[in-house]
Amino acid sequence: MLTGFRLAVSFLTIIPLYKKMAKNQELARSVSYYPLVGLLLGAAAAGLCVLLQRLGLTLGADALALAALIFLTGGLHLDGLMDTADGLLSGRDRSKKLEIMKDSRVGAMGVIAFGTMLLLKLSFLYELNSSLKITALLLAPAAGRWAMVYSIVRHPYARASGGLGAVLQGAGYAQLALASMFFAAAAFWLAGWPGVLITVTAALTAGVCTALIVKSLGGMTGDTYGATGEMVETWTFLIILLGQQAGLL
Repeated sequence: MLTGFRLAVSFLTIIPLYKKMAKNQELARSVSYYPLVGLLLGAAAAGLCVLLQRLGLTLGADALALAALIFLTGGLHLDGLMDTADGLLSGRDRSKKLEIMKDSRVGAMGVIAFGTMLLLKLSFLYELNSSLKITALLLAPAAGRWAMVYSIVRHPYARASGGLGAVLQGAGYAQLALASMFFAAAAFWLAGWPGVLITVTAALTAGVCTALIVKSLGGMTGDTYGATGEMVETWTFLIILLGQQAGLL
C-alpha cells in the first residue's frame, strides 16, 4: 500500500516520493490511492488557507489556497482541461480533435476554460463559511482524483498510438472499488450523511462528463482524465456551497 501511495503522489504532484522507474502494472495499481492524494493536496491548501485567515486575509486566502493546489500539481490537470477544451470545442472531426489536443500551444477555448474554472472555484470557495471552506478544500480534490480513476477504469483509451495515459488502462474494477471506498469514507468523515449525497453527485457528474467526452473522441486520453477531475472538483465545491445554503451542511 505504501509503495502504491508514494507512486500516486509522485505521479499526480511535484512531490518526488517515488524515485525509481515504475513498472506499468505498478502505475495502474497506484490509481487506487488517487483520492488519498487529493486529500493530501487538500490538507495542504486548507492549512495554508487557515493560516492566511488568521493573518487577516479573506478572498486572498481563498485565492492562494487554490494557487497552492495548482502549484503542488504542477498545473497538470488544468493543462489537460485546456487541451481538452481546445479539442472538443474546435468543431473538427475526431482525429483532428485528438491532434489539436496533442499540440502544446493553448487556444482560445483553452484559455476561456481555464479562466472560467478558476473563477467558479474561487467564487464558490469564497461563499463558504470557515468550517465548510476547510471541508471543501479537503473533499473537492479527493472527488476530482476519484473521477480520474472512474475515467480510467470505465472507458477505453482514445489514441491508437498510446501515450502516458494508456499505461493506466491496466487498472481495473478492484482499483476503482478501493478508490471509491477511500472517497466515500472521506466524504462521510468530513460531511456526515450529506457526504453520501456529495459522493453520489460527484459520481453522476463524472459519468456525464466522461460520456460526453467519449461520444466526441471515442475514448479518453490523459488530457481528458485531468479535465474530468477539474470539472468534478469544481462541481464538488458547488454542491457543498448549495448544501450550506440549504442548511444541510
